[in-house]
Formats: sequence, structure tokens, C-alpha cells
Amino acid sequence: MWCDFGGVLTSPVANALGRVVAAAGVPAAVLLAAMEDVAAAHGLTGLGPLELGLLSERDWGDQMAAALAPEWTPAVDLGRMGEHWYAAHRAENALLARLVELSERGVRLGLLTNSIREWEPHREALLPGVSQVFESTINSFEAGVRKPDAAIYELAERALGRAGADCLLIDDTEENCVVAAGRGWSAIHHVSADATIAQLDAWLTGRLDRP
Repeated sequence: MWCDFGGVLTSPVANALGRVVAAAGVPAAVLLAAMEDVAAAHGLTGLGPLELGLLSERDWGDQMAAALAPEWTPAVDLGRMGEHWYAAHRAENALLARLVELSERGVRLGLLTNSIREWEPHREALLPGVSQVFESTINSFEAGVRKPDAAIYELAERALGRAGADCLLIDDTEENCVVAAGRGWSAIHHVSADATIAQLDAWLTGRLDRP
């Protein structure tokens, strides 16, 4: 079973993005357009240059400032965006507690996340020891591939030695779930902890009921 981090084990990603927008003092549409301009220069979208480790957070911040100039000057250093992003994050303790329980029962868990190298200390500070809950962790910036690229799901299958039909993904991005399902995985599109826990328990029960 594979679980995403941001937006699943934390409060929604939209909250974090809103915090960055507010701190920067730049309209959301303008900031997002600049992100896409920076990403497009590397043949990517969104936070791809960071999530694939192609740019350091410092270099990304400099490129963002250049993309926003001269019309806009961010009120904060976007080369330290992770500080503002994680300031808005809260741990999703109910779901994490359920995963810990499953791990203790022998369910094999993995963390499959589009992540940014410089944000690792923030993740650890938010959920100390969270990596110990998972048998395997696949960070996009280390793997050089990110969701929804099918290659990252293949990597996850190899990491736990399981075929897609034996894998489950919990993710807050629907596209990631769709691609996983296309490989034969089960997938839970995370919207709330209660709903995800209910779907997770149903999936586990279904597996136990198999002949």
C-alpha cells in the first residue's frame, strides 16, 4: 500500500498554496502563471523543476522573481518557499494513526510522494519519525520521476515486490489515482480522513474475503 504525503497526511495543499500567495503579496493567478513559466522553461509543469530535483529551491526562487518582474516583487523570498508552505500545514493524525496500526499488523506500507529536497526538514518537523512508518519511501526528487508518470508506479511495484493488482494508492490528486488504476492498482482519491479510512478498511476487508 502506497500513500502520498502532502494533502493526505497533512491538511490540503490548497491551504499551503494560499499561505504562500498571502505571504508573497502576489495574486494567485499571477503567481501560478509565473510557476508555469519557470516550469515550461524546463519542459515541465507546476513545481516539476523542484520535484524532479532539477533546480534547487534557491535557484527556483530566483527564476520566479525574474518571471514576476517587473510588474510584481514578492514580499518574501520565494527561494525559501517551503517555510511558508509548511507554516500552513497541519498533520492528519487520524489517518496517520490508522496507518501506524496497519504497519504494526504487518501491512506493507510505502510513501510515494512528489517532494522537494529542501523541504525534507519541514516534513520531519511536522511529523517526526513519519518515515519509520513506511517500509519504503520514494521521493520524486531522488527518483528523477514524479507522479503521474507511469514510471514511478513501476518503481513502487519493484520496491515492494508487488504487482499492480496487489497495490493501493492513497493520493489527493485524482490524475495520480487514474494513472495508478490504469496499471491495475486500486486507488483512493483522498478528500477527507474519515472517507479515506472507510475506503481503506473496505479495501482491506475485500482482500481478506478473497477465496
